[in-house]
This record gives sequence, C-alpha cells and structure tokens, in this order.
Amino acid sequence: MNKVWGRLGAAGAAAAMVVGLSALPAGAGDISGSIVVTGEASCDTATGTWSIEWTVSNEEPIPLEEVSAPAGIDLPFLTATIDDAVMSGAATGTVADLIGDSVGPQGSTSATVTGIPNATGDVMLTVDFSWGVNGRAASSSSMGEVTLDGSCTPPPTTSEPTTTTTAVAADAVQAAPAFTG
Repeated sequence: MNKVWGRLGAAGAAAAMVVGLSALPAGAGDISGSIVVTGEASCDTATGTWSIEWTVSNEEPIPLEEVSAPAGIDLPFLTATIDDAVMSGAATGTVADLIGDSVGPQGSTSATVTGIPNATGDVMLTVDFSWGVNGRAASSSSMGEVTLDGSCTPPPTTSEPTTTTTAVAADAVQAAPAFTG
C-alpha cells in the first residue's frame, strides 16, 4: 500500500510541476520586451574622445514563489544571453565585452567603449539575445541610443612666445684716442 501511495505521490508531484509551470503568467516565456539597452557618453577632454558606457538590463520581474518552478527546476526563459552587440551610426563596432553575458531578472551587465573620435550624431547599440522557452530557443533584439553633440574637443594648446637671446662675442678692439688739432 505504501508503494501505491509512493507512486501516486510521485505522479502527483509531476502533475503539480506541470500545473505549476503552466500557471505562469501569460507571456512569461517572452522576455523580448524586458531587455533594455541604455548608454551614457562622457568626454575625455585630454584626448578629445568619447567613451560610452552601455548597460543591458533585464526588467523581467523576479518570479513570485507561487509561480516559480519547484525546487530543482530552473526557469531559463527568464535569463537572456547576449549573442551580439553592434554599434552603428556616428560610431561603429562590436562591443565584445557584452557578448556571452547572461542577464537574469532585474539584473544588468555593462561595458564601456573608449577612444571614440569626437563626432556629432546618434550612436545606436543593437543587442541580439536569446533565451529558452520549454526547451526551445527563442531570440530577439533590443536597441539603445546615445547622442554625441560634437563638443568633445581637447583644450587648445597655448604656447608662450619664446624669446631667444643670442650672445655674440665681440672681437677685442683696442681703441686709441685720436686728437685733432
């Protein structure tokens, strides 16, 4: 009789896991709208170059205990993995330090790009990311934008006028008084 209850208990636990996972809020498996890309530009006036700190945030709420998976079951669809991060516009290039990072609910990751020549215009960062939904992979992208205003210039170099004094040695001249008269 204990074996029957043990089997029913295991079957009941498996059914509860399925019911628990299916009780997740609608759209919980799609985090594409929850990934936000922001940037902040700063100027290095010594070099006249911009730096942009890019931040990728996962604004997906941390699941409540009522909708979280049973112990030992991971909910990977809440975590985004960054597959690519490409800048375009007034500055271009790949932000390699972001690629491969995983960002869980309410988490973020950042990377700074330095040495961007002074420019005017928008710099966009498009982040491609993926996550798992019921054993299947899903992917999407998000974009952030920073405006560079062209004001990142080094201070003008001021040079003081230099005065050069050259000493010239005179030949020794012997002067003799001359009398006229």
